[in-house]
Amino acid sequence: MMARTLRCCLYLAAILAASPAISLDLNNLNGLLGVAKGVAKSQEVASMSESDEIAIGRDIAAASLGTYPLVRDAKVGRYLNRVGLWVALQSSRPMLPWRFAAVESAQVNAFAVPGGTILITSGMLGLINNEAELACVLGHEVGHVTRKHHLALLQKQLLLKAGTDALATQTNLSETRKFVTAQGSELFARALDRDSERDADSDGVLLAARAGYDPAACHVFMQRMAAMKQDSGALAGLYKTHPRPSDRVSDVAAAIARLDGATPGSGEMPPLGYRK
Repeated sequence: MMARTLRCCLYLAAILAASPAISLDLNNLNGLLGVAKGVAKSQEVASMSESDEIAIGRDIAAASLGTYPLVRDAKVGRYLNRVGLWVALQSSRPMLPWRFAAVESAQVNAFAVPGGTILITSGMLGLINNEAELACVLGHEVGHVTRKHHLALLQKQLLLKAGTDALATQTNLSETRKFVTAQGSELFARALDRDSERDADSDGVLLAARAGYDPAACHVFMQRMAAMKQDSGALAGLYKTHPRPSDRVSDVAAAIARLDGATPGSGEMPPLGYRK
């Protein structure tokens, strides 16, 4: 694919150079080749195999643990993986090597990593009142993974950087993986687009319901989040990367209304087995 793209660009460059109205120097040609490589790399991300997606996700997760250390509590880990895996099994990609872990941070947030790793902060766990709410939060992140939202974001980053020296030196998938992993370690501070977040909220409702939880818990939890002071330090990271709480409350309500065969109730479930 890369060779074909470069041949096309060289052909285009030859045509432009032959035109008396257009001058094309070596710098222009290098820039054109850089853009071609950038486009090719973004296409590699878009068509990435599942095994490469999983490998990149593991690298990104490992890099993130330098900032967010794991909660050293085996009971918490087992509990998250029991609930999270059951929710993920209801998704369109049940066979991914799903892993769920709690990380130490007062920030209220949860993160999805390509390939099936989900991280949730101790600050977020401290706000969740029951298992159904946990299923909604984890289902939202599972939705990001199944829809490859973060890979799409990385593809956009590659296109934006097309023509730079960093991309111009990349010539194979291994180099693309290195670049994507480096960019991916900063994913948690970047906002996805509005449609992606709306889809993930809808998935959270749907997957929780499929897993047997009361979907009204998703709405109860989102209403409680919306009622909190949005300028508090613990919520700063969440609403830097997510839509306004009032919008998400509406999105979750709409998702519940679309459910077929699920009856919203009080959202009450047994107490969550972890408190910070």
